[in-house]
Amino acid sequence: MIETFVHRFVPGSPGDPRTLLLLHGTGGNEDSMLPLASALAPGAAVLSPRGRVLERGMPRFFRRLAEGVFDIPDLIARTGELRHVR
Repeated sequence: MIETFVHRFVPGSPGDPRTLLLLHGTGGNEDSMLPLASALAPGAAVLSPRGRVLERGMPRFFRRLAEGVFDIPDLIARTGELRHVR
C-alpha cells in the first residue's frame, strides 16, 4: 500500500468542475503554490501534495542524479505514486 501524501485539498466552488494538481519545486511544500492556483483559476478545486523525495533536506517529487538529470526509473515510479494521492 502506498502511504498517503501530505497535501492540501481546497474544494472548488459549487458547479465548477475544474481541479488543479499543483506540484511545487525543490524546497517547496503543499502550500507553496496555493496563491498561484487562486490567481489562475478562481473557483477551481485544488489538490497540492508535498513531494516525498528529499534532496539536501528539501522536498521534491523526483530524484535527480545531477542538476537537470532525472533518475528515470525513479521518475516513472513516483509518477505512478501521484495517481494515488488521497
